[in-house]
Amino acid sequence: MGPVTVLVVDDNAVVRSGLRALLEASPEIHVVGEAWDGQGAVDLARVLIPDVVLLDVRMPRRDGLSAAREIASISRVLMMTFTDDHQVIRDAIDAGAGGYLVHGAFAAEDLVTSIQAVARGSGVFSTEALLALRSAPEAVTAVSMPASPELGLSERQSEILALIADGLSNGEIATHCFLSEKTVKNHINRIFTALGVRTRSEAIALWFRSSPGGRERVQ
Repeated sequence: MGPVTVLVVDDNAVVRSGLRALLEASPEIHVVGEAWDGQGAVDLARVLIPDVVLLDVRMPRRDGLSAAREIASISRVLMMTFTDDHQVIRDAIDAGAGGYLVHGAFAAEDLVTSIQAVARGSGVFSTEALLALRSAPEAVTAVSMPASPELGLSERQSEILALIADGLSNGEIATHCFLSEKTVKNHINRIFTALGVRTRSEAIALWFRSSPGGRERVQ
């Protein structure tokens, strides 16, 4: 596989320039274009078909959340913004974003890794984004997680999906649940089958949207 192709979208020209310089320093990333607002992002995504669109939230003419709904059917979407409001983060996930990074909450060298992960279909959320979701009034703990009949999951599967949404690796989930890593992998395969998804980001998005009362997030 060649480098991951990326469209950079931000209304701040300085931010766009800095992101482009950072990404082009990596041979694993190829920046194919830039846009300054959501409508430009949609238009360019349709033409360029990038692997990942790096998308800001608040922009003139058309905001990033509205644009993400269209772009997600074309390319993977990674939101990168200064906004850490939990409702905005959930709205981004509902719009189809595969990840959400808050400026200042991740190291510059981690950006390339995050883009590659989103391109593969893995969910990527910076610490600030996860903290915002966990502090939401409707958040509940994985320990008190009931079974999720609306998703067809057992109590154990619900717990494991909650931990996936928290960003834990298979090994970390195995330690947390006192299971072997092989057993965790088997559970995850069954979860993906039950949900009809192929990636963690797709499973996380369904989990955020599914819970009764608009819970949409676990801790």
